[in-house]
Amino acid sequence: MGERKFIFLMGRADDSELKTIILSWKRLLLFISLFVLFFIFSAYFIGHGLGGIEVNYRSRQIFQENQVLKSNLDTWERRFSEMQLAVDNLSKRNRQIRMTASLSSPDVEFGMGGPESSMRSGLLDIPRLQDMELDLARLEAQLNWIKQSTSEIENQMETKYKEIAHYPSIRPVKGGWITSSYGVRKDPFTGMDEMHPGVDIALKPGTEVVAAGAGIVKRVNQKVIKNKSYGKYIIIDHGFGYETLYGHLSEIFVKQGQQIKRWDLIGLSGNTGKSTAPHLHYGVYFAGESKNPMNFILD
Repeated sequence: MGERKFIFLMGRADDSELKTIILSWKRLLLFISLFVLFFIFSAYFIGHGLGGIEVNYRSRQIFQENQVLKSNLDTWERRFSEMQLAVDNLSKRNRQIRMTASLSSPDVEFGMGGPESSMRSGLLDIPRLQDMELDLARLEAQLNWIKQSTSEIENQMETKYKEIAHYPSIRPVKGGWITSSYGVRKDPFTGMDEMHPGVDIALKPGTEVVAAGAGIVKRVNQKVIKNKSYGKYIIIDHGFGYETLYGHLSEIFVKQGQQIKRWDLIGLSGNTGKSTAPHLHYGVYFAGESKNPMNFILD
């Protein structure tokens, strides 16, 4: 029995002439094998080529993204440096204000933690980003310090302003002259040495007497005993340990417990109580002890 052969006819359907190809079994198998190998290699090279194109495209895309990221990092670092300089200047100014106003420094530390690497992406493995993270933590700590310090300055300055407003810093009357100073003197009635806890200012009767500072009227005395005590007098509690006394008045225009401001009219000068002539006795007390009023008058 002879070798099996395969006959292939090739041509157009409307053409009467056909080409005949006769192949043995071995040649047909070889032909099919070559065709399959060609297809496999073609598919491999085409796939590899397309993969290379994709990798190339992706590489260019990553490169462009990295360039944009680098540019953004440069911008952020520049702006961050400007912010850090501004915060440093604010901190310096804050301390200068405290020194000028004799204010204590706040009990605040620049507490700072490291970057939360376990909770963030792998971007923090980049040294520049690690540095920025640490700088940001430092900046946040400084901002917290400035915030608390500013709040304390505001509170302390408010107290200072209030103290200044209440400080007995003006002459309670216009005009007149001092006839008896603060300190030891001879009593005009007994001739004995005594401590004079204020100043006597000679005035025409009925001269307006004003409050030397803001405060609350602590005491009003309308009862007059001839040649005794300060006659009609007013005591004002200014807070912060300060009190003032206005004695020998002829008229009183305020009531106990009344709130008053500096320059408010509180009475008129007179000659009541232990007095040899019309005048105002003006006394200043701090923590219950008499002080020389002239050391407080600033106007």
